[in-house]
Amino acid sequence: MTKIKAFIKRIKSYSKKEWSFDDYPTESWKNPNAGESNVAFGASIVNWSGMVGHGETPNKALTALKDSFKLYKGSNNELPRPGTKVPLKFASTSNIDKFENTAVDFFKNILNLNYYDGFYSDGSIFAYFEPPNSDEIASKKMKKEIIERTFSCYNVDITDIYDEPLWKIFERIKTKI
Repeated sequence: MTKIKAFIKRIKSYSKKEWSFDDYPTESWKNPNAGESNVAFGASIVNWSGMVGHGETPNKALTALKDSFKLYKGSNNELPRPGTKVPLKFASTSNIDKFENTAVDFFKNILNLNYYDGFYSDGSIFAYFEPPNSDEIASKKMKKEIIERTFSCYNVDITDIYDEPLWKIFERIKTKI
């Protein structure tokens, strides 16, 4: 059924120059392994890897999907044609890769993590390391600790760039040591 929906939406897309959310084939489902009620249902655009939304009900999942679509549309010049296959697209790593040795050392000494146990892109920031549902006090404490550890270990102050992508921090550390 989803293949037919995708085919019909694709055919209809040729009659328009610009597409909206309603031009895309969608599907929703009950999430059988949901541990939390806020992800009890999922929704996605058919054939578009990674374009999903979750919610307490099918309608809330569809609303979350629509929000994801709007975010994508606002950040990209082009939309994929409705009904076509859209592969999962990974973020660039060209900048962070330049500082791999510094990143490995930083993760070990400052974050007590193995750099190779995760995926870090040019857009990765410290906020991604905060525990889920952490409050402002916990965020400020983490920030203070990372800034202090970085200064202690590398004699580099990162206060002004703490919220910037990690590669910028690694760049500063590499140029100062």
